[in-house]
Amino acid sequence: MMGSPLMTNMPKLSVVVPTHNTRELTLRCLASLWLCDPQPDEVVVVDDGSSDNTAYSVLRKYPRHVVVRLPQSEGFSVAANHGMARASGDLLLLLNSDTEVEPFSLGAVFRAFAEDPHLGIAGAALKHLDGAPQWSGGRRPTPAWCFALASGIPALLGRMPGWRWLRPPSGSGGGPVDWVAGSAMAVRRSVWEGVGPFDLGYRFYCQDLDLCQSAVEAGWKIKILPDFTVLHHHGGTISESGGSAGSAHPEFMWTDLLRFARKRRGSTGARRSNRALQIGGRLRLLGRRLATPLVSEDHRSHWQAETSIYIDALKALEELDTSNCHPQ
Repeated sequence: MMGSPLMTNMPKLSVVVPTHNTRELTLRCLASLWLCDPQPDEVVVVDDGSSDNTAYSVLRKYPRHVVVRLPQSEGFSVAANHGMARASGDLLLLLNSDTEVEPFSLGAVFRAFAEDPHLGIAGAALKHLDGAPQWSGGRRPTPAWCFALASGIPALLGRMPGWRWLRPPSGSGGGPVDWVAGSAMAVRRSVWEGVGPFDLGYRFYCQDLDLCQSAVEAGWKIKILPDFTVLHHHGGTISESGGSAGSAHPEFMWTDLLRFARKRRGSTGARRSNRALQIGGRLRLLGRRLATPLVSEDHRSHWQAETSIYIDALKALEELDTSNCHPQ
């Protein structure tokens, strides 16, 4: 796919889209790229062992795209690493299959990297389908941040009228940050080759956080670009893959955060983060138990299932605590 004539002197941009059983979302993502001005020079789709004919559908509609097929599902990080290795661009844009890029966003990416040779990774200002800002990146997690995440307090505050006006989601305003969400992440090739690929030790989360931290330590800047806007079907890849819409994996997220803490701050940092997550998790469970009588019968079973998920996540933290906090 060729770029606009006005962008002929700009770096070559490759877009990498890992996908697993998200055919319709993937096609919507690719359709949004087709409408971009300028367009990417190359699109690489990595079919991570899908059973819904994603690869066939992509090649039928976009025969010039590169499609890499993995024989069985290996997970997002493996698929992303395959795609980034196959891509040939000077700039590499990693997109979740449940994203849609706004038409003029790629121009913002080109300009940002051209204007700042020290910019290593740029993230998008993610938005929900209704246009509301979405969490896009932020500062490196601290034990206090881990407590807040596990407790669920920020999510409750976010439902209060006017709260998001006072405290917009992290990173939604753009600017320098410590990390950006891997849902829509543009990486300079030299950065990926220098500090990548994604660490496969993370089960589900924190690959983006870890990569960005390595880039910062190597002296690169990390920014969220306010004009690089991307719609994100939050939870869409989970629901279309067979989970329920809005599903979460607190056990994976919490234990991946501990892996990150141990990798960056050692055993002491991991223990502090574990304590913070456990305290926050117990507070969340206490709140859920107190609220259970107020839940309608129609939603009671779903509520109890969610509670069980958080109980299992807390047990996983406790097991890691007794094993000196070594997440695998």
